[in-house]
Amino acid sequence: MKKLTTILLIGALATSCVSKKELTTANSKLQDCQTTREAQRVDINDMKKHITQLQYDSAAAQKTIHKLMADSISQSKTLHQAEMEVRDLKAANKQLSDRITSATNSAEVKALLADLQKTQEKLQKREDDLKASEKQLAEKEKKVNELSNIISKQDSVLKDLRNKIAAAFANFKGKGIEVVNKNGKVYVSLDEKLMFKSGKWEVDEKGGNALSTLSNFLAENKDINVVVEGHTDSLAYRGNGYILDNWDLSTKRATAIVRILLQNPNVDPARISATGRAEFCPINDNLTSESRSKNRRTEIILSPNLDELMEAMLEKK
Repeated sequence: MKKLTTILLIGALATSCVSKKELTTANSKLQDCQTTREAQRVDINDMKKHITQLQYDSAAAQKTIHKLMADSISQSKTLHQAEMEVRDLKAANKQLSDRITSATNSAEVKALLADLQKTQEKLQKREDDLKASEKQLAEKEKKVNELSNIISKQDSVLKDLRNKIAAAFANFKGKGIEVVNKNGKVYVSLDEKLMFKSGKWEVDEKGGNALSTLSNFLAENKDINVVVEGHTDSLAYRGNGYILDNWDLSTKRATAIVRILLQNPNVDPARISATGRAEFCPINDNLTSESRSKNRRTEIILSPNLDELMEAMLEKK
């Protein structure tokens, strides 16, 4: 009996030791996850601030264009008025010249010459004003055209990027990939069914093939920054102990995708950020199974480097 008790006690102590070790490992993993998540949040916030600044600069340029166009309209009206005054002064100048020619006495000629001098002075001043107005109007029209061209180039860059991405994913059309332009960026939305099994974060083979296509594209287009966002539905995660919650699952999925993108050595890791958004950025309600499935997605957000265009835009303002 005593021997049996000793064996049970040793077994209990062994079990206790194993449980403590597992707890320590779990706590260590939790701390690593929290540290990684915090670093990712900092990265994504920095990138969002940069994108917001670009959008602000673009909006400011649009506002400048509207103001310049309004000024140009006002300047055009002033210019037209000046042209009318110059025309009238030239007509008056000619009439005075004709009257001087037909004048019969010196007193009349002297008076007409004085009037002619005043008219010519007014005419010269109005012509100088007219030239200045024409120059100002031309400068404003040039600035409007320059800003419009920059904004047009920005739109063209985004449209071209969207078309290139859509072409790269042509073989995956209708298989859980959607490419759209939104908020000055290109969004590649990947359905959960294409990328992951339910509750898992290992990328499926078919999803890996799609990501390899994107990775090759990024390797060839080095001026594009990438944010990978993992999203879940609103149902609480009920999987194994390796995942804590939807935050953890969405972050692990985003990170798994980043690792595949970085398998191409020509993709600079500094261009890519990964973040988990859990269930807090849905594109549908979570009332039905179908609507929840739409929310379970990964979004790869591509932002072309528009710094040069923005700098040129600010110089023109």
